[in-house]
Order: sequence, then C-alpha cells, then structure tokens
Amino acid sequence: MHTNIPESRSASSMARAVAASPIENPDAAYLAATTKIDIDQFADGTTLDSISDGTLTVSFSDTVAKLSVPDTWATWSSPPFSEDPTPSVLSTPGNTLTLDLSRPVSIFGFELEPSPFGEFDFTADFYRGDTLVESITRVVNGDGGARLFAREDGLIDQVVIFGEVPFAIAQVRYELAPSNQALFILLALLIIVVLVVLL
Repeated sequence: MHTNIPESRSASSMARAVAASPIENPDAAYLAATTKIDIDQFADGTTLDSISDGTLTVSFSDTVAKLSVPDTWATWSSPPFSEDPTPSVLSTPGNTLTLDLSRPVSIFGFELEPSPFGEFDFTADFYRGDTLVESITRVVNGDGGARLFAREDGLIDQVVIFGEVPFAIAQVRYELAPSNQALFILLALLIIVVLVVLL
C-alpha cells in the first residue's frame, strides 16, 4: 500500500460530461506533441503547492508530496501504459485534487495510480473556465497499474481529479494553445492561398 491520508470528495468535482475520447496511452505522437513539467529536481518528501517549467504553472488545490518509484512510492506501470516504470510522482493527501493551469492548453495529460493496491474508479474533469469540456473515467489498479488521463482538441485551463481513494500523479504534460499571433499568421497565409487560387 502507498502512503496517503484519505480526504472526502469535494462537491464541486461531481459534474459529468458526455463520453470522452481520451488519449489512451503515452505513445510517440503524444510525447512528441507535448512538454513535460519535470519534478525530478525535488527531493523525496518535498511538499509542493504548484509545479512549473517557466512557461506553464500548474497549481494544486491541496499540497502534494514529491515521491519516487520504487523508493518512496511502491509501484507504477510500464510502457506502453506509462512513459517510465520508475517516475517521480506527486502524492495527494486525499481522493480529490484540482489542477489550475496558468494558461489555456490544447493538450493536457498525466499518469495516475491509486495508493491502495486494488482497482478503483477515477475521473478527470477537464474545464475551460466554468465549462466542462470533457470527462474521462478509468479503472486503475494500485499494484503497478498506472494509467494515462489525457485529452486534446479544445482548450482547457483546469482539471478536477477525483476517485475512491488517495492517489499519485506523474508525467504532467501539455501543449500550449496557439497564440493570437500564430493564429493571425495562419489566417493571413490562408487568405494569400485563396487569393492565389482565385487569380
């Protein structure tokens, strides 16, 4: 059993959305499209309210503890279900956690494993402001069964995770939303192409 302290599920995280189309596993396309926020530099036992790579900051509703597999967190899954069988992880004090993102992203994901050994339901609700964009529910095994919770197609800036038991997350990855400048350049190029075709 992993070491965590239970906490009751928050009422605000009980919303559900229509059937999701998640990214099932951290395949080559997902890894190439995203940037990982590295937490390896923190010593095991370090408590964190947020993590950042200087571009995106992910703030947590509860303080999490940095641990590592297998030294201070017992197990994880192996590829193709995870990136690495021995990652650094962030352990929650309870069974729910909200991640607030400092900027909108077009892809966001993380791996998750429950603290107790056994199978448990977990749901990740992905929001843009107050709008629930997508909801992903997976059964995850705490004995070497970490699974990816990730999505793309549509901007989000918050994720609410909740399950039956405490858990840890790892490999937090994202792709930033296109900037207004990039969209303007793309639109300008599209107009030029249309004009060339018409002429």
